[in-house]
Amino acid sequence: MGETRVLILGGGAVGTMVANKLARDLRTDIARGKVSVTVLDKSPTAVNQAGFTFVPFGYYTEEDLTRPRAMLLSPRVRAFIGPEGEVVRVDLANREVTVKSGRKFTYDYLLISTGCALDPSAVPGLKNDFSSFYTSIEDAKRLGEKIKTMSGGKIVVMTPKMPIACPGAPGKFTVILDDYLRGVKQNREDFDITFLWPVPNIGPPAYNENITENFKARGIRDVREFQLERVDEERKEVVSKDGERYKYDLLVTIPPHRGVKALKDSGITDGDGWVPSDKYTLQYRGPAGNYDEVFVAGDAGPKEIPKMGVTSHFQAFVVGENILRDIRGVGDMVLYRGHMGCPYVGGAPTPASRGAATLAVWKYGVPLGPFKPARLGWRVYRMYYYIFWDSTLKALM
Repeated sequence: MGETRVLILGGGAVGTMVANKLARDLRTDIARGKVSVTVLDKSPTAVNQAGFTFVPFGYYTEEDLTRPRAMLLSPRVRAFIGPEGEVVRVDLANREVTVKSGRKFTYDYLLISTGCALDPSAVPGLKNDFSSFYTSIEDAKRLGEKIKTMSGGKIVVMTPKMPIACPGAPGKFTVILDDYLRGVKQNREDFDITFLWPVPNIGPPAYNENITENFKARGIRDVREFQLERVDEERKEVVSKDGERYKYDLLVTIPPHRGVKALKDSGITDGDGWVPSDKYTLQYRGPAGNYDEVFVAGDAGPKEIPKMGVTSHFQAFVVGENILRDIRGVGDMVLYRGHMGCPYVGGAPTPASRGAATLAVWKYGVPLGPFKPARLGWRVYRMYYYIFWDSTLKALM
């Protein structure tokens, strides 16, 4: 019997967790050459994007949020990084993946965990007036410098389209921004903050109720179902499809998200580039057919499943366990029960305020209940980004 090959597309949080779990649980089989676990990724640097929200305010540095990708993977994992790991085509029918260098990889099990892409060019008029904390650490730092040097004016935080990764992040950023202006710059009265959101609610009802009341108490203009048409760079206005306009001195944009081009070009996604899967088993169910040996997890997955860190965490364990069980000949599958969640930030610590946060979690058929952020929650939340590298990514929690 030949080697059983597990191929993982994307060395982000999901891909790394699954690779490390399998490398640990199948270490004897890997040592004997019975199983191989391979990860493909185009970037040598792993980035914890969840921390970008805090970078403009100095809570985390680039050193806190980045690591060499190779050092995060078990030595039992085969890693191909750069052109050897940049996927250009996925052929599910022939169980074959082609990378930029031209090399082809075959597999017995495939995990698609490539994440997604951000596309500022999808917003007409935005390219010359673009500021964001979503796109990179460098962009987040530049945004922070702009906020620091402003003496007053209109700040608009705009999300043009769903879905986005971590849909709670724009609201968290806005709350932290408000506390920063109040407690650090101490001139909140010189600023007007507007929050533009494309759908009626931010998260489930209990989450939405909390953030709505928080915005109201802070005097943040909260505009829902804002359907963006374009950005008027010359007049410094965002314009909705029905002609509604909001002026700005600083526009903070969460760019539209889309699926990875190579996957869309391979004909395995929906029209927007998201990879369809069964909502419970996470096995591929899409335009290319049904493939039980192909799993989809994380931000690359269906647009119907919110793209959150908690979602990725639970999905990674489900996928890893199901591949492990199938290799070992255990018939029963573990099902993904829709566990999702988002840290809620009620306030940030400044000379004039206390930090308060909590982790709001829900799942299929079990709605989020009432919750209240706490000071301890903020401390745990801040600490988590430091232990993320040596706990979560090693599939220990």
